[in-house]
Amino acid sequence: MFCAVATSVLFGAVPVTSLHAQEKPVVDTPVQPRTVATYRFDIPSQSLMRALELLSQQAGIPFSVQDGTNLAINGQSVVGRFSIENALLLMLEGTDVTFAVADGVLVISPKLSTQSLGGEVVTAPVSVSASRTPTFQLGSGAASGSTVYGEEMIDAQVQGSSDPNMLFRANPNVQYVVSGQRGEEGATAVAEQDLRPQNISISGAGVDQNNFRLDGVGINSFGGAESNYNDSNMPEDDDNSINADTLHGLHPQTVYVDSNVLERAEIIDSNVSAKYGGFQGGVVNYKVKDPSDELTFGASIKRGGSNWNDYHLKSDETPDTDTREPEYEKWFYSASASTPLDDNWGMLVSAGRRTAETTKTAGDKYYGRQVTTNTKADNVLGKLRYENDTGTALTTQFVYAPYAQEFEASENYDSKMDIIGNGLTTYVGLEKPFEYDGYGVSNLFLDTKLSYNTSENARDSESNVRRQVSTSVAGSKYADFCDSSTCVTGWYGDLAQTQRDVGYTADLTGDVWGGNFLLGTDIHHLSGTRERSEDAYYATTRTTGTNVVCGTAGDIFCDDGDQANRRRVKYEAFSGSVSLVTAALYNEYTFTFDDVPFGEFEVRPGARLERETYLGNTNLAPRLTATYYTDWDISFTAGWNRYYAANMLSYAYQDATPATVSQTRTADTTTTPGSVIFYDDWAASSTGVKRSFSGSGLKTPFSDEQTAAISFPLPFLGGTTRLKWMERKGRDQFSRDSTDSGSTEYNLSNEGSSLYTSYSAEWSREIGSGPFGGRHVFNINGQYSERRTSNNSYYVTSDETENVAYNGQVISSMDLSVLTGNLDEPIFFNASLFSSFDDDRLRTGLTGRYTMAYTTITDSGSNTTIDGESYDLYEDGDAKARFDLDMTLDYDVIHEEHGVLTLNASIENVLNRGGAHTLSSSTPYRKGRTVWLGLTYAY
Repeated sequence: MFCAVATSVLFGAVPVTSLHAQEKPVVDTPVQPRTVATYRFDIPSQSLMRALELLSQQAGIPFSVQDGTNLAINGQSVVGRFSIENALLLMLEGTDVTFAVADGVLVISPKLSTQSLGGEVVTAPVSVSASRTPTFQLGSGAASGSTVYGEEMIDAQVQGSSDPNMLFRANPNVQYVVSGQRGEEGATAVAEQDLRPQNISISGAGVDQNNFRLDGVGINSFGGAESNYNDSNMPEDDDNSINADTLHGLHPQTVYVDSNVLERAEIIDSNVSAKYGGFQGGVVNYKVKDPSDELTFGASIKRGGSNWNDYHLKSDETPDTDTREPEYEKWFYSASASTPLDDNWGMLVSAGRRTAETTKTAGDKYYGRQVTTNTKADNVLGKLRYENDTGTALTTQFVYAPYAQEFEASENYDSKMDIIGNGLTTYVGLEKPFEYDGYGVSNLFLDTKLSYNTSENARDSESNVRRQVSTSVAGSKYADFCDSSTCVTGWYGDLAQTQRDVGYTADLTGDVWGGNFLLGTDIHHLSGTRERSEDAYYATTRTTGTNVVCGTAGDIFCDDGDQANRRRVKYEAFSGSVSLVTAALYNEYTFTFDDVPFGEFEVRPGARLERETYLGNTNLAPRLTATYYTDWDISFTAGWNRYYAANMLSYAYQDATPATVSQTRTADTTTTPGSVIFYDDWAASSTGVKRSFSGSGLKTPFSDEQTAAISFPLPFLGGTTRLKWMERKGRDQFSRDSTDSGSTEYNLSNEGSSLYTSYSAEWSREIGSGPFGGRHVFNINGQYSERRTSNNSYYVTSDETENVAYNGQVISSMDLSVLTGNLDEPIFFNASLFSSFDDDRLRTGLTGRYTMAYTTITDSGSNTTIDGESYDLYEDGDAKARFDLDMTLDYDVIHEEHGVLTLNASIENVLNRGGAHTLSSSTPYRKGRTVWLGLTYAY
């Protein structure tokens, strides 16, 4: 960790090193100023050790205990919503135990001496070292869908890739795909070169149906991922069905941040507050570190590569003789600094660069030519924050994340292009408490932000003409291209997509009539463009021979005395723009009934009213959560919620894209006997698919959710247990209109649907000290899920899919993913253990995942004939059970008062397992054990 977290944000104006035991406040209920965070506590009177564990879990803050502290005595009960400070004052009242705060850690210690001096309680100072033990919190009640990862957990669990999305790989309701290793596709150099964040599916939804937020500002791409597949959306090296209208590199996030700038990460997979909209999956909240209250500096470097990686052959067929293991090398660098500017102002700056270089080798057909390409992903962050003694805070922040990935096909000449994914997000935010107490209203707090986001996804290609050429003509300039009668040269030209989002959000919270309320608004002006600056072509069928004559000067599809293409597909230049406004009002009210038998009953009704101008729809999304908190630390929660989608721009962009045009030409063989003359006089023979989406009459897709959860401490083991059931029904989902005739026009309809059902069990506990020494965080969970999704074939063209045979029927190859449930691994279990030893100098992490066997659909490797046509035959197969284990290790080789040098090691797939799938013979390698090594310095 490079920058200390400003604990003054959490504890108001209380100094970090001077918080001492205080006398009980004269009011019956501790004061709860809105300038500090408050939490819902449910801690009965019990031993202080157990009570502190519960407080740590429910507030998501670690604690350490000084030797000699008596934690066997009972503390006072803490039930209700309090700040951490007031919760501790209540709990420790009447005991000989006090607390302090150091670097975001509660330090529990004995009162060494006390004496009354004019009513002031004096305690001996507490000397501690900051703990970096990972913290983890399972939400309960209305937050039963929330899982929170603290800074230490982020640092411990996300190392090798620096991708914070990987933090959620052990969450029960998250499905993710290892890029380049899905289905029958093995490890590839293109996949290793992809440094974008991992795509994740939350609660059965698509990877582009989540709401990612950075410091409360959305960083979502409304242009979609342009694919039903939950894959990397990157071109394949030898794929001749690549389509020129595909914008490779699209991603659900507009900004890619490194994990080392984050203080906190939260994933919400169900019971989502009315504060959030524009999703059908889940919400991910990333919180950037605030400036520290003292000068800090940090830097890190780490490296990974194929020479630190094992590979396994995973093909039952004989692998192609020319296949090679992917060769790659990755280097990640970062540096950050934080400093107070005066008593109220603080500044944080951070910069990082990640690079990847891959070398791939073509097959014998292209004489084993080698191609080396690079990726560069930068991240620059600046944050300026003002905070005064009244709790008013002003923050401005920007994150700029340019991304450039080179691509060149080893089995296609002149195919170089840059895949670009630049993103910028910036905001100005104001947090303001109001000293108002009247008409039953109090503790008012305003949090408002004005934001501006922009992003660009593009491919920048050196060629806009792709040709199939023949090598069979004597003396042809293409004779040495490849050892085949047909080679491919050229690429598909430039294509760009931009997005701009000007947003304003305002949240007003407070207490009213004994309950808490939230009232807010969320307004955005979205605009974007999609553009191809010049026509692109793909030329195929050829006439060859020394008698070929080019009748038009400059005809790029003709070579005198060699060959000429006589069929081509034209992708017309175009420029399309779209803009829309979305506006939402939302409210929630949380009230508690204290007079119910054996506990209390809490209800959180809410609603989100949304209007967007593109479809012209006004939608009301009700949200309701009810929880019964018993006197035995057991809570029962039920929820009924509706969520509306928001990724409309992707369909609008398709509406602006013209249909492809197939063109042909014929040779003149009569003008000059013996010569075959080709003129540049192409004629249209057919048109390709046109996707139409005017938005007229379409409804906004939505999902209805039902949930039930139980939270309780596990008998004898303690900790927090959460059992959860969830069902999502997707309605009015976008799909290709079933009445479309032929394949020349796709119209959008609301005929799609989906269903997702999940049963999960989770247990987590943090142990401050124990028989193993040190401090430890355990987390174990398991899930069973079912998913059914209707096929959205709106994006599919004949260039992108093919018909195959399955169960005696001819179906689209894309439909196979629907039949198998789109990524589902029905039953799996996760377990993790994060520990610190030797006064926190050694920190280790273990994460394991066991996936039970399940049925999938695979290519049989043979063909079958149906109605006189031959098709690839697909059949049911079994994916074997597997166990994956990852490990991280950090050791402070130098640990001085003003500087720490840490050795970082990360090992993915510790057991060197090869996976369960049989891969294709062209990509037969599965990644095994992968090692990263690095150094981190923090001052």
